[in-house]
Amino acid sequence: MLVGLARDAQLFNFDSDWLWMPSCKTSICRRACLVFYQNPTSPGEEDLFTVFNVNSNYLSFKREWLSKLKKVVVLQLGRWQSSPTHHIEVDDEGLFLKGIGAQHYLSFKYLSLRGISGITRIPSCIFNIISLEILDLRACHNLETLPSDISSLRKLTHLDISECYLLEGMPKGIGKLSSLQVLKGFLIANLKNTPSRLGDLAKLKKLRRLSIYIGTEAVMHDKEFETLKEISSLRRLKISWAVVSPKLKEQIAHQSLDFSFPPDLEKLDLQGIPVKEVPPWLNPRQLTNIKKLYIRGGELCSLDHAGEETVTECKWRVEILRLKYLSNMKIELPKVEDQFPHLLYLEKVKCHEKDIFWSKSQGQKLSNC
Repeated sequence: MLVGLARDAQLFNFDSDWLWMPSCKTSICRRACLVFYQNPTSPGEEDLFTVFNVNSNYLSFKREWLSKLKKVVVLQLGRWQSSPTHHIEVDDEGLFLKGIGAQHYLSFKYLSLRGISGITRIPSCIFNIISLEILDLRACHNLETLPSDISSLRKLTHLDISECYLLEGMPKGIGKLSSLQVLKGFLIANLKNTPSRLGDLAKLKKLRRLSIYIGTEAVMHDKEFETLKEISSLRRLKISWAVVSPKLKEQIAHQSLDFSFPPDLEKLDLQGIPVKEVPPWLNPRQLTNIKKLYIRGGELCSLDHAGEETVTECKWRVEILRLKYLSNMKIELPKVEDQFPHLLYLEKVKCHEKDIFWSKSQGQKLSNC
């Protein structure tokens, strides 16, 4: 029924050879799909609203074709699937992207290059599309360089550059993206390659979700993480550490006292935390409204603070606690039950002891698991 209605409404053209598969033909509708090894070449490119990569894993079309898409709104060239096994390649290191000229795109709102391998740099013309609202560059594993200034994208609400592990640094002007609500993959690297720092994000009054990646060459300013508390709209925060050198690990340990968080933060996700003792900032006094706490990977041994009082106001308000891949982590369940009195769900996977999946709705006390 869904396919039939979509066909009747000319939402997509469906290939007669593949009964339920959208087609790359553009002659009878204004949405084209990239399917297998086909590329849309039919007349009518100038009137297309959408180009969507259904399952093509190899992109090979000329930049001249992109330059004809003067009315496009959505350009989904990357994968839509969440699994990294859906691999997409290009044959020209992404040079076809230069066919996107800002002067042609007055209604262009969405661009996704997610999971495309082989793109080493993003051309400056992409950062000049002032109508763009969503830019998804996630998991472009060969991406090394972004244009130097992103401040023209004032309408941008979502920017995802996470899992781009070869990226050298962040562009300047992020603090001027006043509409930004979601920023994933903000890289802290060396000072030369990162003109945008955490302090610039305090200017983003609509930012709700932020993920930070601390790279192997990271150089952090003194008290840089104190500026996090100034992002008052932030509700979800993720911090990931790369495999760090002993020197950087020592620096992180010294700077751990400088972390401060927004008062209304609800979710904190920590990946690869490179210290064994629980840092002073990871405590319920500072994270008063946290409902979800995820800790995955790293060297953390315990959640206990030396000499911590057990008064009511010092206990966590966390409802969902996930601990994964913490080979040094030792947990005493009665102590967890005491420190997390509001806990509804606990997931402990591949830590020091046996795996635990506990839900309060099952009626079993946590200490009996």
